[in-house]
Amino acid sequence: MAGNKDIPRVPNPPSGDGHHVTHRFMTATELAERDARQNAYDAMLARQQAFEDSLQVAAKKDNVVRAGCVFAKSCKLPDAIIDYTNPSGVVPTDSLKDYGELILLGARKADESGGIPLKKISGTAIPAGFGSFALAGSAFAALPAVAASTAAATLAGLVALVIPSSLGDSSLYTEDQLRALKQARSRVRLRVEQQADGSLKGYGFYTGKNRDWEMVDVVQFALRGSQQVADLGDGVELIWTPAEDGSNILGIPALEAAPQAPHIWVYPPTKAADSIIVNPVYPPEYKDFILVFPADSGVLPVYIVVSVRRKGTAEAGHTYHPSPETEDITAFPGLTRVKKKTPYKGGLRDRWMDAKGRTIYEWDFLHGELEAYRSSDGSHLGSFDHKTGEQLDPPKKKRSIKKYL
Repeated sequence: MAGNKDIPRVPNPPSGDGHHVTHRFMTATELAERDARQNAYDAMLARQQAFEDSLQVAAKKDNVVRAGCVFAKSCKLPDAIIDYTNPSGVVPTDSLKDYGELILLGARKADESGGIPLKKISGTAIPAGFGSFALAGSAFAALPAVAASTAAATLAGLVALVIPSSLGDSSLYTEDQLRALKQARSRVRLRVEQQADGSLKGYGFYTGKNRDWEMVDVVQFALRGSQQVADLGDGVELIWTPAEDGSNILGIPALEAAPQAPHIWVYPPTKAADSIIVNPVYPPEYKDFILVFPADSGVLPVYIVVSVRRKGTAEAGHTYHPSPETEDITAFPGLTRVKKKTPYKGGLRDRWMDAKGRTIYEWDFLHGELEAYRSSDGSHLGSFDHKTGEQLDPPKKKRSIKKYL
């Protein structure tokens, strides 16, 4: 009986007048049932603790993702915080001024050297010693002469520069960091374009809700002969001429009869924002960069967005180019019209397939040209004149119709 001291006792059923209660040791069956219940309870507690621990780990991982440097962020956020973290998930619509100062530059015609000098449309915060800019490259070689006498005249090039406002924030990249990077994070991506009526449209997206949008290519100037040149891709180059006198802030003359600069808002990526903007273009299609100046220039890096008018673009007052008939596409004989799938303003793009089924062609209503895509993966192959076959624009890595195949 000495071994029974660790076995729990349970009361026997009442006997006699009920005042005398006796106890007995639990049987082996009762002990097994008790252990099973205890084990089940312990397992439940372990699962609950594991779940609570997983929530803490997830929260810690989320904080790690939000840490790091950024080029531009809203000045409404505290120091070192780069994301809106409202528990409800709501992100406010901010003015672009909360992210930085905007400088809009535009150009209508080339000079004697073939470059297209950029002139000021708006911008009161042009830094001292900023110098001047011009666009150049093969993208402008075939541009027709553009009238510059009216406010509605089409711009050959439109450039937006954003200088971050939170310069004292500890989360911002340093110049040395940017020089070592090929891509850098920005919490705003900007789009500017000229409308068919000559007016300007601009809007931005907050990137904190979509990590695929947050990284922007970093481009640095390189000395080419006596010029500082930044290669922006697709046949577009930006030429920078430093100010001879660092105190001169009048290095960028005003554009005559310039269109009015729009007030630009930065939206969260929501359906409500889409309805306000009307047919928005999303960051994967943006031609934007973080531009880093030479180390000894004294000019801080800027965020830059470029909008270039190619040959074939609708002139001001002309809304679109109608789709040609199949027999009129003489540059690519043997095409067959197929079902439309890619959405566009007012409907779906006209689509054709070549005889071998390897290439899809779609009509670009704005530029009046055929865009070619690889039928196997939807990758962009370039834009072409539908009559001559001349390539008007090179392939764009970020453009794809994969989800509309």
